[in-house]
Amino acid sequence: MILKNEYKEFIQNIKSKIQSAQIKAHVKVNEEMLRLYWDMASMIVEKQK
Repeated sequence: MILKNEYKEFIQNIKSKIQSAQIKAHVKVNEEMLRLYWDMASMIVEKQK
């Protein structure tokens, strides 16, 4: 039988992994959005020339 503290640690470990993955996903999305905006701005500047 799993001890109560072991179970709590197990659940906390899972939560921590989920939160870490969510943060990494947010960072990647933000990076891609910044690249998109940068490319769009570059295209606009070129078109204005």
